[in-house]
Amino acid sequence: MQITSKLTDTIQKLMSARSGFAGASQPTFVKAGTALRTEAPVIRPGATGNEDGIEYDPFSGFGRTSKADVPATSSTGAASTTTVDDPYMQAGKASYGQLYAEYTRFISSMVEADRQHKDSTVARYFIPAGETQETVMAMEEHDYMWAVQDEMEAAADRIPQAQTNKAISNQSLSYANASEMTSDALSSLQKALSVLNAALARTSPEAVEARLQSIGDDPKLQRLAQQLAKNDILSVKSNLRYVDRIVKSIESGFNKVDGDILVRNDQGQYQLGDFTISFKGQAMLTAKDTFEAFTG
Repeated sequence: MQITSKLTDTIQKLMSARSGFAGASQPTFVKAGTALRTEAPVIRPGATGNEDGIEYDPFSGFGRTSKADVPATSSTGAASTTTVDDPYMQAGKASYGQLYAEYTRFISSMVEADRQHKDSTVARYFIPAGETQETVMAMEEHDYMWAVQDEMEAAADRIPQAQTNKAISNQSLSYANASEMTSDALSSLQKALSVLNAALARTSPEAVEARLQSIGDDPKLQRLAQQLAKNDILSVKSNLRYVDRIVKSIESGFNKVDGDILVRNDQGQYQLGDFTISFKGQAMLTAKDTFEAFTG
């Protein structure tokens, strides 16, 4: 899809903005046998900001872990790839258990850093594809956390039993179930776009400058405005990720998409494009339909 590269480009343009906040996600969920992975934008525990309607990461039941801890080995998924002397995990090789241990260890370090009003500086043991130990340490906290989370999902998919279950579920998926699920995803996408577009409007250079001009020269208010701007930038990145994952979920399985699910208008706002979605060769939904949440 054309929109995926545009979303990626937009995210990359935001990477240089430093932020004391990070996003996390809700867990993977499965409806009618097909995984529709979506994550609601959240602010990590310990962060400040407007948290109306925000849910905290359900993975946040952290244990007490020391900075010297290394990822735990696991019999689930791929074979162990780490040792005490070499704790680093490579993309495509680490097990779900190892990645989950790294995920919780790192978020725990971010919570502690929040308490001290600092950035987390603990070692990062997962090395995404194309990265090195040095570049991983230079990643933004939330970008690293998202990378670990994505690899956790990939590791879960690599488990043979999971692959078998997915194949069986996809084969048994009916046109009615696929239609309900896709309509649900598109309904969620519409709601997410309004939030994303509002966040994009708040981060425009004109909006940021107007806020700074309106508060005058008070140093405390200026620092607060800068922190709020960082929070808004993270909100954009988190919402872009959420939207991108919904689009990918719609394109998964037996769905075939003709046209663009998303387009960006002249004002830089995202909206639904002109598309037709088919299931196993049968037309299912178009951009002109009304999308409803699936409650079954």
